[in-house]
Amino acid sequence: MNSMPARILACVSALLLVTAPRCFAPPPLVTGDVPTADKQTFEWYAGVRYQESESGVPARLLPFTELVYGLTDRMELTFETAGLSKDHEYGLSDSVVGTKYVFLKETERRPGIAGSFELKLPTGDESRGLGSDEFDYDLRLRAQKTWGWFTAIGNAGYTFVTDPEYGGVTTSAENVWLLTLGQEYQVAKKTKLLSELYFVSREEPGEANRLAANIGFKHKLRDNFTVHAAIGRSVREENRGGPDLRVYVGVKWEFGAPWRKREE
Repeated sequence: MNSMPARILACVSALLLVTAPRCFAPPPLVTGDVPTADKQTFEWYAGVRYQESESGVPARLLPFTELVYGLTDRMELTFETAGLSKDHEYGLSDSVVGTKYVFLKETERRPGIAGSFELKLPTGDESRGLGSDEFDYDLRLRAQKTWGWFTAIGNAGYTFVTDPEYGGVTTSAENVWLLTLGQEYQVAKKTKLLSELYFVSREEPGEANRLAANIGFKHKLRDNFTVHAAIGRSVREENRGGPDLRVYVGVKWEFGAPWRKREE
């Protein structure tokens, strides 16, 4: 069962190397973890994301939602979309579909290693500034290791950005590098504190690269229901590269697929 997903992911990766990030990751942080959703289990994220650019122009994702499905004990599928409010325009933003595969599960002696692929879909209205009307492809390598109450998570990613077209005119865009280092601190049985530092290279020629940080928390209200939040900003002088402010508040609900019991 596991060999087929591995072959599928290998084929996808090979295609991308001859042909991903704009910070595609489960909330509340930019850093993506290694473990997948449990087999035949859904994880549903819902919340509100608010971000101000370096220029101070706000862009709110309201609401934000992501659905994750555990296809096997090593592979998951994801779909993400949101409503976007920007410059007095409101509508559906660009959506994202993707997959993640765990190459090595974490043990006491070694970290967990996973790879992910995500495809941004042009579902937002480009004419109103709510989308790019182009496809972007994101590849990310993830590593994670826990020592007692402390967990370290690292990501290295690359996004192939299609040159966007505005008003019939094609503008140039640069492919984007992502490097992140995230931390989780188990401060209570059901509560974790979060922190991260991340770098995102510029997408538009002449713009500044981004170096920013976030802090947050996760708290389990029930075994299958978690509330989480994060807040952060640029750590560069005068907030160069942005964001001036990034805030996410939301919940995560885990539930079994309706067909799981029938198959068991």
